[in-house]
Amino acid sequence: MHYSIAEICKIVDGKLINISNRQANETFVDSLDFDSRKIKQGALFLPISDHDNASVHKLFSDYTIAEKDGHKFINSALKNGAVASFADHIVQTSLPLILVSDTQLALWALAKNYLNKINPKRIAVTGSNGKTTTKDLIASVLSRKYKVHRTVASNNNEIGVPTTILNMPADTEIAVIEMGMDHLGQLTALSKMLEPNISLITMIGEAHIEFFKTRDKIADAKMEIIKGLKKDGTFIYDGDEILLKERADLFSGEKVTFGEKESNNFWVSQIEDKKRLSFKVNQETYSVNLLGKFNADNCAAAVAVAKEFNLSSKTIQEGFDNLQITKNRLQLLTGSKGETIISDVYNSNPTAAIKAIEILKDFPTRGKKILVLGDMLELGDQEVSLHLALKAPIERAAFDEVYLVGPIMKSLAVKMQARWYDKAFLTDLSRDLQSSLSKNDVVLLKASHGIHLEKVERALI
Repeated sequence: MHYSIAEICKIVDGKLINISNRQANETFVDSLDFDSRKIKQGALFLPISDHDNASVHKLFSDYTIAEKDGHKFINSALKNGAVASFADHIVQTSLPLILVSDTQLALWALAKNYLNKINPKRIAVTGSNGKTTTKDLIASVLSRKYKVHRTVASNNNEIGVPTTILNMPADTEIAVIEMGMDHLGQLTALSKMLEPNISLITMIGEAHIEFFKTRDKIADAKMEIIKGLKKDGTFIYDGDEILLKERADLFSGEKVTFGEKESNNFWVSQIEDKKRLSFKVNQETYSVNLLGKFNADNCAAAVAVAKEFNLSSKTIQEGFDNLQITKNRLQLLTGSKGETIISDVYNSNPTAAIKAIEILKDFPTRGKKILVLGDMLELGDQEVSLHLALKAPIERAAFDEVYLVGPIMKSLAVKMQARWYDKAFLTDLSRDLQSSLSKNDVVLLKASHGIHLEKVERALI
């Protein structure tokens, strides 16, 4: 983005503090960030102070509760190069302030203004699993022909989506925006802000079942992504999922399905998952450097989007060949002893955990197969039973070694008589793994981010 401080103040209906009108018209902002540690020279700082917003809390997981008011970091932002900051109250600082009633609403107003100014084609992606990978696939394919901007990492909530929009280059032709949710109404608001040309749902799983209680209610929440869909827009979804099909039947707009049933518009078949995933979509053969047969469906979703933009199968394959996936999502890494590490340490839920177990089971190796599985969070009062349900797929896979991590996994460890570690003792887990691993082994790390298995990943590397 490129706005003067004065322009921003007018857009958000704010009041200028610590700066004259002339200086405000002559000082420009080129980026925005909510993290004072990462602020760039010439940036606008966004102090977040909504203590009741669970999604905002996740952005600040490294801070203590007392530090979650971003206004405490305005002077840090000044020191690191910010030229101005939003604020909902006057702070002792020399940094120019744009005083507003609500910093988050100001962020949304600015993002909406910039989105309409650049006016790219807009693709919204959500789903219980696979949304980040699918977003990366779509962006990689479309970037073969268009200038594409996509969500970085998983900045997919009320702060991440508008921040992603504001950091969009001025020459962007297509914006691929990931959207997450953990409560009703969240996707409605995000979708109405973005007004997508394409809304896409990858699948319905058990993620956030703590809040929604049933998969039916999760499906209702995911369907909110079409609330802001343009009248001539297209809804793309997993046609194998009955919960989506039932709800899509009530939608009168353009619909496109993908999946492994022949009735889908984009039919996936002949899936082979070796060290490179290969498959057919409508009899066209594709391959991609991803793990897991389920990723063939995510690729089919990307193909469906690409065909909306009239891309050839050759161009789509070029996009798959140049795929750069988001860190910590089923990455293949090499450990210090030459072992293969399959790292998926950002998020976990029962569906994703079972798929990861299947990946390790089928992974070709001459050495041991070692499973490291951590707690799956946000499962509510079903958490113990959903963790215990992993016993059968783990035992069927007959792994050489199984390590379970976290307080909820303790119940499964007792049932399986498996090794268990409290999440406070990841150093012990890393040491025990290193003493067991050798060159030809493969180890899978899978857990919700709150268990912090990325520390084990780093130790092994």
